[in-house]
Amino acid sequence: QAAPPRRSNIPARGRPDARPRSDHPALGRGAMLRSGVKRGGGGGIIDKMIPGYKDKMWAALPQGVKQYKVKSENDAFESGIASHQKWQSMFLSWKSTEQGFAPSQKHRKPAVDWRRQMERGTM
Repeated sequence: QAAPPRRSNIPARGRPDARPRSDHPALGRGAMLRSGVKRGGGGGIIDKMIPGYKDKMWAALPQGVKQYKVKSENDAFESGIASHQKWQSMFLSWKSTEQGFAPSQKHRKPAVDWRRQMERGTM
């Protein structure tokens, strides 16, 4: 005989009254679908089995490949800086223009109309 189908709100292991992880209030709806930042200082299992394997692989690469990898990584980093500098210059030029839009104290009306005074409670 086939086993009866398992109810979806009962986990395979653990307490039968435990909620499924996707409905947990701390996780929020859909939190299982998002990837989180994995933090830890131990490295992976390969690093434990073969210490310094990345350095060994890097040493085995041809000089042209190493130069290409370093150049592409540096170019990617510097392109972000160049993009920032371009937007920053545009933004700062706009901010200097924007200061001219501030209301001038020369044309300030010293009186406050009654509607504003009623709103502020200063009537």
